[in-house]
Amino acid sequence: MAALEIPRQLPQKTLQSRWYSEPVRSLVFPHTTFLRNAKGFPVLSRSHQQYLTQFMRLRQTPWILLGDVDPIDVNSGTPATVADPTPAEAANSVTAQDPVSHLRYLRHLQQTQPVRAPIEKFGQGYQDYMQSPLQPLSDNLESVTYEVFEKDPIKYDWYERAVALALKDLSAKVGGREIVVAVVGAGRGPLVSKALLASKSSGVKIKAWAVEKNQNAYVHLQRRNIIDPLWNQNVTVVKTDMRAWKGPVINGTVRKVDILVSELLGSFADNELSPECLDGVQHVLDSDYGVNIPQSYSAHMTPIATPRLYNDLLNRGGSEKWEIPYVVMFQQFDFLSLQAGDDQTAVADVQDAWVFSHPVPTAVLEQAEARRGGSAEHGGAGGAVGGDGSNEHNSRTCKVKFSIQNRGICHGLAGYFESVLYASPGGEKVELSTNPITMEAKSCDMISWFPIFFPLKVRLRDRPISL
Repeated sequence: MAALEIPRQLPQKTLQSRWYSEPVRSLVFPHTTFLRNAKGFPVLSRSHQQYLTQFMRLRQTPWILLGDVDPIDVNSGTPATVADPTPAEAANSVTAQDPVSHLRYLRHLQQTQPVRAPIEKFGQGYQDYMQSPLQPLSDNLESVTYEVFEKDPIKYDWYERAVALALKDLSAKVGGREIVVAVVGAGRGPLVSKALLASKSSGVKIKAWAVEKNQNAYVHLQRRNIIDPLWNQNVTVVKTDMRAWKGPVINGTVRKVDILVSELLGSFADNELSPECLDGVQHVLDSDYGVNIPQSYSAHMTPIATPRLYNDLLNRGGSEKWEIPYVVMFQQFDFLSLQAGDDQTAVADVQDAWVFSHPVPTAVLEQAEARRGGSAEHGGAGGAVGGDGSNEHNSRTCKVKFSIQNRGICHGLAGYFESVLYASPGGEKVELSTNPITMEAKSCDMISWFPIFFPLKVRLRDRPISL
């Protein structure tokens, strides 16, 4: 733990950010830090207020201590007399009028904090709290988990825009017939509703299907199909693992799907159900016109300093804690690698790791199926990357270099993702992003995903990082 004295002249932003990431327990404000406003009352500069606000919003707010200000006689409770005052002190009558003016001002700052962004409101209490990523394939998610993510003000609207664009583009190609839209991994049905709304806004008729393996969610979908006036019993609900689904049956005939909609992305894009499950359901997608939403997604990462999370892991038992990633709403941390942003201010250097696109070329999936169960080159024991060999086409590696401008300690990597939901041939794109460099432009205020944290068991100190 450390106590940080705040000087009148704040240091450069990089040093402020580095100290912000440290386990600061107390902030000390001496009287020399304060300015005087037109009425003679003590105030802090705008930059000091912003820095203080950062600390005030931490999950564990540090103590704020005043040093050598508002001297009060402990016996009488009145302002103490200053022996041999300077001309400035003699001219200052504010302290005599209000013996706790500095304290009153800091309390005023506490009570008039700027409004929190939606992501901060949503994550209140979860800052710097490490959670295991969801495993919706092996575990059936609870209703409350679905409900939390359905509160996202951005993601589902962006999906609606993407489906509407795809419907307009496909309608011209297929001669105006009804478009078959299937939501796979439908959960409690928010994407189904958005597909129906996209049909209304675009004027393109659809046949909607909802595929879900979770028994409890399946029951919810059935009930919603009956009571929701938007659905009006026009949605066909199927309970099955999407990979085992044979496709929609229309008038006794198995048809292909025109638009396959899913929200299988994790915090690092491919760390939950994508791409393996989407590969497994691709056989139901029309090979000529079929569209996946999302069409692609990419993983991104950058080194960070986060003593708080590192110390948290040190205090946990077991060695496996260093081998798994954690979903975290980062708060008290520092970007180690910086670059110049569009306005020439320093921003994090977040680099690309890899990309997945859908649909996968048919030849690739045929080759993957041929590998299933092992192959001669691997002694019949499966593929080189584990499993039975059928998923080798999804193997990815990368090597990136980060330039570290200032000394520091790297405790791990922060991971993000970007996704192209749909890119129209006309040039319009609908994208999602948790990447701090592009999130504001692509999907500002989206709350469905926190970043991911890959901890390093051995910290890296004062050297360039090559990964």
